[in-house]
Amino acid sequence: MSRPYFFTWVDRPYLAACAWPNGPEQLQWLRKEGVDILVTLTEEPIPRNWVDSAGLMGVHIPVPDMEAPTQAQLEKIISVMDKARHSNMGVTIHCLAGRGRTGTALAAYLVHTGMTAKEAIVKIRDIRPGSLEVPEQENAVVKYEKELKKRITD
Repeated sequence: MSRPYFFTWVDRPYLAACAWPNGPEQLQWLRKEGVDILVTLTEEPIPRNWVDSAGLMGVHIPVPDMEAPTQAQLEKIISVMDKARHSNMGVTIHCLAGRGRTGTALAAYLVHTGMTAKEAIVKIRDIRPGSLEVPEQENAVVKYEKELKKRITD
């Protein structure tokens, strides 16, 4: 069984990330690692039979390549991560290369847990070099931080 390309734990055993899994055996590998939920950010979902045969739950939130998730999409992604964590479930998030859309979502999650946008982006790039590939992705994390602060103070 093979490990998906660019697989890393961001917050073991709750949150990991990888590039697009190349087949059902890589999803089975994720399951054996303790992953329960696979969040897919590519336009096309992972084949349902791959997800089902690995015993995973799949969540598909399509984000165009080289773009940032919208604020509503980030909220949905973070909600999935939060609910999974509270249920002691592991989540792996991925896009195609596991850098741009995935890095944006991971950094937003770290902001949700208390980091500043700048700290979160630096940490994700340290753990997963090449993450947050375009300025719009960095800007989405900064905007998420501002929206979160606004909600807390309102």
